[in-house]
Amino acid sequence: MNDQILSVSELSDYINQTLEYAYPSVVVEGEVSSFKISQAKWVFFDIKDSQTTLGCFMSIYQLNTPLEDGMLVRVVAQPKLTTWGKFSLTVKSVELAGEGSVKKAFELLKLKLEKEGLFALDRKRQLPQYPKRVALVTSKQAAAYNDFVTILQDRWGGVMVDHLQVQVQGSSAPQQIVEAIEYFNMKAEDYDALVIIRGGGSAEDLQAFQTEPVARAIYSSEIATLVAIGHEDDISLAELVADLRAATPTDAARLLVPDKKSVISQLEASISLQSELTLKILQRESDKLTRFHNSLRFVIDSAVSDLSSKQYRLNSAISTAINSSHSEFAVLSQKLTSLSPQSVLDRGYAVVSYEGRSVSSSSTLKNNDSIMVQLAQGKLTAKIIEIDPK
Repeated sequence: MNDQILSVSELSDYINQTLEYAYPSVVVEGEVSSFKISQAKWVFFDIKDSQTTLGCFMSIYQLNTPLEDGMLVRVVAQPKLTTWGKFSLTVKSVELAGEGSVKKAFELLKLKLEKEGLFALDRKRQLPQYPKRVALVTSKQAAAYNDFVTILQDRWGGVMVDHLQVQVQGSSAPQQIVEAIEYFNMKAEDYDALVIIRGGGSAEDLQAFQTEPVARAIYSSEIATLVAIGHEDDISLAELVADLRAATPTDAARLLVPDKKSVISQLEASISLQSELTLKILQRESDKLTRFHNSLRFVIDSAVSDLSSKQYRLNSAISTAINSSHSEFAVLSQKLTSLSPQSVLDRGYAVVSYEGRSVSSSSTLKNNDSIMVQLAQGKLTAKIIEIDPK
């Protein structure tokens, strides 16, 4: 027998060390009772079955789903003996267990998020019609992944899909989904859409997409979101927050990209219709051009005819004017000729100049001045002998 005497604290430490070694983590299912939140930081509740009740403690930041007394939950926790001697569970995560609890938590959280405006239609964005690069959050092992990728490439092709592997159910699923959304949003400008999908399952299987952290991460995404969780009748909070909800992962691929066969058919029909319209327009314009050409030809012919008539009249008027001008010119020329100095000289007159200036008065001269006399033919130099002022 070990006679070692232990203090209360030492015994408590030994027990906790033993519990930590033997049970580092346990999963316990039971009904919630005495639920309360202290100082908006700490969560206290009991988990019980028909025979036993255990106390639970956790941080409010670890609580990702609404809890109420009477809900059936499954907690991941570490058993521990507290300093005040009470055995309790330090809870790491909580999952709802049982369809009734899942539905109750869904309604509580839905009401809360709806009041905050996370489902408002006026904040939802349009996804691009022809996406080039898509971020995909799901489990690659699930059928939903293969269905989505296959339909996507069959319908359109050439779309780049960047996939991030996550768990889509279980206690760690919500945190992995949130981290994947945040990772893609660090490169938001590279993506045309963020797609989150999961195939069908029970209400418990789908509850990762009913959690508040996942809903808020989708709401905060800078990339337009498309979410498809479960079957057509399953509507998750993640889908309500998303910009676009698809009934199934296969339907998500159909909503994300158009059918290339349909697009090609529409393009061919559009081209054919456009060709017909173009031909009709060209024919109409050709008819207009023909009418315009004929009208222009008529105007030109009329103008040419009128111009020829006017030209004939103009030529006649010019000829008459020229002849009249010639006659007038001959008369004027004859007058000018009769008035020219040479004609005057020819009639016997002479021009007298003294020192280069014409002499018109005898008073400007004196005896013995030499003068120049210009005749019709030739010049004379003379000397003044006598002056008669009269």
